[in-house]
Amino acid sequence: GGTPALHFRAPIARDFGYGRIKNLCLKLLRQRLALLLCLFFLNGNSLAHDHVGVGLARGSETQLGMEGPAMQTAVFIPLREPFSSYLPNFPGGWHISELTFTTETDSLNPADEADPRIELISVSGPAGGSFAFWEVGATSPTWSRAAGWNSGQGGIPLFPVVLNGDGHAHGRAFTMDRPGNYTVTFRAVDANGLFNASANYTMFFRAQQPPQLSISIVGGNATLSFTSRDNFVYDLQRCEDLASGIWTNVEPHTFLDGNGSVIRMTDPVGGRARAFYRLVEY
Repeated sequence: GGTPALHFRAPIARDFGYGRIKNLCLKLLRQRLALLLCLFFLNGNSLAHDHVGVGLARGSETQLGMEGPAMQTAVFIPLREPFSSYLPNFPGGWHISELTFTTETDSLNPADEADPRIELISVSGPAGGSFAFWEVGATSPTWSRAAGWNSGQGGIPLFPVVLNGDGHAHGRAFTMDRPGNYTVTFRAVDANGLFNASANYTMFFRAQQPPQLSISIVGGNATLSFTSRDNFVYDLQRCEDLASGIWTNVEPHTFLDGNGSVIRMTDPVGGRARAFYRLVEY
């Protein structure tokens, strides 16, 4: 048997119960069952991800405000591994969070006639790490700042909330190039000058390592195990020639629900000169 390899797909549609439907659809599509329902959930606007709302600050008619999640988990996506139908050009090789800043929010009153832009104020994280933003359709980071950077150093990067008239633009992402915990502070400003800048908005990004995949050969079988994570789903895949880049699902070890426990799997190795294994986590 070969050395285990780990590849992971991010959980792009776990909110509101869409995740399990999406995962089932993926499995059916892999079996070449072209179902319209699957295409709807995989390619339509029902894919769920976290949002930061941008509007008027609470209790103010003159200042922008932001509200949303305090923390994001960024899962490592290996090179050339598909991630999201919203980011078909993403090449992999980073920890990624598909987070959207939007003016379409129910939690804040709208800032009418504003043209909000999100500025990066500071980044802290593991030594040598960096935090990057990817605009819609990008094949490389639109901008990136190293851990330890702050706005006092100049060169403040930003991006518009409204893109081509759409206040809820899909296909954007934030990435980190090293595992660890990142603290990132943003600020909303109005390019039209009608509203004061928001207070600083700080978020925590956890770029997590993939689960460790263990392997041994017992009685002609490859025995594999890993510790799963709650709310993630796993497929075991096998490749017999890494140069080919062809990975296939190892049945019945697909659509495995993670619940924090150790998952054990076996795969016969007879007749194979070698085999490489990986997990797809989504």
